[in-house]
Amino acid sequence: MEFLPGDIAACHGADWTSQAIRWGTASICSPAGLQVGPSHVALLCKWRQEMVWAESTTLCVRACLIRREKVAGAQAHLPCERITDYIEQGGRVEIYRLTQFHRLSPDESRLLTKLVLDEFIEPGLHYDLGGAVLSGTRVFQLTRLFPGSNLEELFCSELVAAVVMRLNRMNHANPSRYNPARLLRELVRTGKYQRIATFKQGATDAA
Repeated sequence: MEFLPGDIAACHGADWTSQAIRWGTASICSPAGLQVGPSHVALLCKWRQEMVWAESTTLCVRACLIRREKVAGAQAHLPCERITDYIEQGGRVEIYRLTQFHRLSPDESRLLTKLVLDEFIEPGLHYDLGGAVLSGTRVFQLTRLFPGSNLEELFCSELVAAVVMRLNRMNHANPSRYNPARLLRELVRTGKYQRIATFKQGATDAA
């Protein structure tokens, strides 16, 4: 399929860590298909005339396309390679796309690339493990004691939320409050994104 700038890849890993994240952030009161959400999210943007998969993770064994080395934090890869990584391990990847009314303009697409590359990947921002753990809390993340986001370290959904907020496709708030499931539920409920495809072993299903 053809990817577009602003697409979000919702990754459902099959390993124990991914399953703990998915079920630990499950919620009955969720949009269809998101009662048990993803364990990881990535954002797609255009770089040198091709689409790349931008993410913040410590679990990818591939070298970052831009930094040319294996990193633990913000990085970029080819979408087909990362989708294959999940499928080969027994997981699946769902693609969420901005609804027609909220699609990015050419200028916004260029801004998306600039934000992801200049602010996150090229500076070599590290992964924020502590923030990722706190984002999964149900009560603490609603209190005033929850730490603010400084965007000097990022976990996966914090990166995506920060960029989507900067592009004004999401109300501005603390991006570190959003775990992968909470982020997608918010974007789907507000009509900004919809699921368009699922990649899994043996098949690719269109929504």
